[in-house]
Amino acid sequence: MSLSSSSDSMVVEDANFIGSVMTKTVAYYQNQLAETSRARSNPRKSSLRRNHEAGHDRLIEDYFANDAIYAVKFRRRFQMRKELFLRIVCDLEGRFPYFQWKMDARRKKCFSPIQKCMAAICQLAYDMGADKWDEYFRMSERTVRECVYKF
Repeated sequence: MSLSSSSDSMVVEDANFIGSVMTKTVAYYQNQLAETSRARSNPRKSSLRRNHEAGHDRLIEDYFANDAIYAVKFRRRFQMRKELFLRIVCDLEGRFPYFQWKMDARRKKCFSPIQKCMAAICQLAYDMGADKWDEYFRMSERTVRECVYKF
């Protein structure tokens, strides 16, 4: 009898152990499911704060101000005079809503027409990847590609 009672207690202990493992496994997978559903509810990546206006100011300071840093090199870099570039910007701004300076939903200025045109022309002139212009124009790769497409 002692043999059968000890084997019964082992079966009960094994059943308790298996029940405990199953409970922990179910809880683990429920937590994983909850985390993935939270991740799916917000599919957008957090965007970088690029400060579009600072990018515009830097561009003006480098190429278009009275005492611009690269005023002499503009023609050599872009194979056109600065006046021609500004005329292109004005024409695009007048004809296409994409190239107009707008406000976003947060009431902040979006990219300027000069930034959009400069990004498109640089992309076409230098044949570099769109992500290479992120630091200078403060634009995402997608926005630079969109500028080239609209241009």
